[in-house]
Amino acid sequence: MDVLLVSMNKEANPYPVSPLGLAYIATRLGKSGHNVTIIDLCFSSDDKGLLKNVLEKTRPELIGISIRNIDNLTYPKSIFYLPYIKETVDFIKSISPAPLIAGGSGFSLFPEQTLRYLNIEYGIIGEGEDSMTFFADCLSGKSDFHNTPNLCYIKDNEFHMNKALRDETFHNAAHPDRELIDNQSYLKFGGMANIQSKRGCPFNCSYCTYPYLNGRQLRLRNPSGIVDEIEELKNKYNVNYVFFVDDIFNYPESHAMGICDEMIRRNINIDWACFATPKGMSQELASMMKKAGCSGVEFGADSGSETMLVSLNKSFSLEDIGKAAEFCRKAGLPAAHYVIIGGPGENKKTLKETFSFFDSIRPDAVIALTGVRIYPNTTLSELSKQEGAVTPNANLLEPEFYISPDLGADYMLTSVKEHALSRQNWIVPGLDIRCSREMFTMLRQLGKRGPLWDLLAAKN
Repeated sequence: MDVLLVSMNKEANPYPVSPLGLAYIATRLGKSGHNVTIIDLCFSSDDKGLLKNVLEKTRPELIGISIRNIDNLTYPKSIFYLPYIKETVDFIKSISPAPLIAGGSGFSLFPEQTLRYLNIEYGIIGEGEDSMTFFADCLSGKSDFHNTPNLCYIKDNEFHMNKALRDETFHNAAHPDRELIDNQSYLKFGGMANIQSKRGCPFNCSYCTYPYLNGRQLRLRNPSGIVDEIEELKNKYNVNYVFFVDDIFNYPESHAMGICDEMIRRNINIDWACFATPKGMSQELASMMKKAGCSGVEFGADSGSETMLVSLNKSFSLEDIGKAAEFCRKAGLPAAHYVIIGGPGENKKTLKETFSFFDSIRPDAVIALTGVRIYPNTTLSELSKQEGAVTPNANLLEPEFYISPDLGADYMLTSVKEHALSRQNWIVPGLDIRCSREMFTMLRQLGKRGPLWDLLAAKN
């Protein structure tokens, strides 16, 4: 069967993200005998022209629509992506009679709402490798596909959702099919390729969707296989910078150490960056990461107030954050800390504590997010309904942000702006402080690689 996979993500700020999930699905579909084409709209200047040309040339029998994000997660400059996606889906329908099936992390958070919004009949929630292949196999063999795991669909205006299963073979997964992706454009405009070393998250942050999307049980890839993939990226696609997209690279520490050790043993000689948790950082690991080529680590610190760490249900303390910063400093490892301002219980006192704390530990960069995007299936969504921040029947598809009533939006934005402008290491996406699109473009044109916060911010 000829299958077309369309990546709808066009967001390139702060950098474009390669459709890794589609590449994994393409590998699995190919192994099952299907012919796969990927259209990535990220760099397209004429989406309809590109789609028309490929649709008429390949005449697919099944079209998968990948929705990575519903919005840009940024307050107060929120951008809702679905109107553009609907326009694109409607155009595809006008060209091709092939059935459409939606998927991706953004879709999986709002399956029924998105199917109805886009007027698409089928979707796959969660991990799509097995489910998409099963669906395509059934469709190709003209057999019933309605028992496909992870499948959701609308029939007679009723929403149905099958049991969601995880890919339990991910620890030994075949490499994603990067031949179908424009790797050089991601290298040119984003400065890096992405790689995944694990799935699942055992933590329970109040606002976070990772456990819902990928489960709480960690599935760890073999370090040898991970480094094989990095070598392939380097030798086959001339990639010289990779980003680990795991929500937490350094947990468990033994797995992270195994990856670093394998990179050092093979003398892989490639720059890389990752997300990390303060709790899982040690001096030994920071030094190993640096030796293995890590040029930047991004900590999900979330706050500089103990009160707010408890409120957000974080698994670490201010002491852990401070130690992580010091470990990185001693190892010569650049580090940024994300903070989320305005969550439940945030007030003038806790905000001041956050400002003071990050002044004291002096990280290379503090990336401040104002307001907390409210997602379904999170503790925050239930609390928001109880407090009346959103209505009990709110579907949350269009962006809603929690801002503590004890702080208020105006005070929050004014205070963060004043503080960030007087601290050269603060970056605030929602207020365009040291993160303008023009600045990103200029740095990429100069050949700068990686996330760029190490260049956008300078330590006090």
